Amino acid sequence: MRKFFLLITATLLAFSSTAAETYAYTERDSTLYLDIYSPAAPANGYTILHVFGGGFFKGSRTDTWDTAYCHSLAERGYTVVAIDYRLGLKGATNVGMTNLKPMENAFYMAVADCSAAVSFLVSHAAELGIDPDKIILEGSSAGAITVLMTDYGRCNALDYTAELPEGWKPAAVIAYSGAIYSTRGALKWATPPAPTLLFHGMLDKIVTYKQITFGKRGFYGTNALVKRLAKFDYPYSVYRIPDIGHEVCVAGPMTLDELDLFVRQRLINCRTLFMDVTLRDTAIHPTKWTNMSVSDLYKKK
Repeated sequence: MRKFFLLITATLLAFSSTAAETYAYTERDSTLYLDIYSPAAPANGYTILHVFGGGFFKGSRTDTWDTAYCHSLAERGYTVVAIDYRLGLKGATNVGMTNLKPMENAFYMAVADCSAAVSFLVSHAAELGIDPDKIILEGSSAGAITVLMTDYGRCNALDYTAELPEGWKPAAVIAYSGAIYSTRGALKWATPPAPTLLFHGMLDKIVTYKQITFGKRGFYGTNALVKRLAKFDYPYSVYRIPDIGHEVCVAGPMTLDELDLFVRQRLINCRTLFMDVTLRDTAIHPTKWTNMSVSDLYKKK
């Protein structure tokens, strides 16, 4: 995985030219910050709020991969916002299906922080030059779970999204290796979700591509999520990557054209899309992550 990661990062850094401005956006146990990258190309009017991955126990908005990726999005004309959030599983061990409470709390903390970041952006939209109606939530792995659950919580007025501005809706949600955790049984939306773009490795065992349920609780990965979106006729675009596991969480740099296509067709041209693509790309190849499970991340060293 290291060679794969270094190749991606080196490619992104070659195009990095925009500078970021840092703002404090909320106070928790400590101050949480966000970085705003201005478009380096002609602005397309959209803001991408990027939420980093790391299993809810590691990672940072300032990690090399994340800053390089934010630069690459800015190069394509997006305003990019990279946020901090609290790492609810930092120091946790033996987290898994038999010990869900720490994971559940980590999800809700991250979503609450993402909601607070949105509230900051909307409250300061004029001075920041951001259109509140054109904010796209995007995340990788833990970040993908966070953005999907932020929109799901918004649709169902769940407590953990209480800090979202009243009446606000994301322009879209983009998730790389994401899922929704629910304690209410099968996924349902009281109000329509935002247009959703999903990328997922079909062998993913860290963030399940399928679903894992136990009573009313369940993790609903991309395959399960798409089935529910289709059932209720909610538009979606999905790229399924066969023979690959969790590596897709860092596939953002290789799928910038697909992201742009989604924004252009769905948001700019207002087309209603139900797109389901099996994507084979030799740039996205198996590593040790293909066979890793969620228990491997948190087992005691």
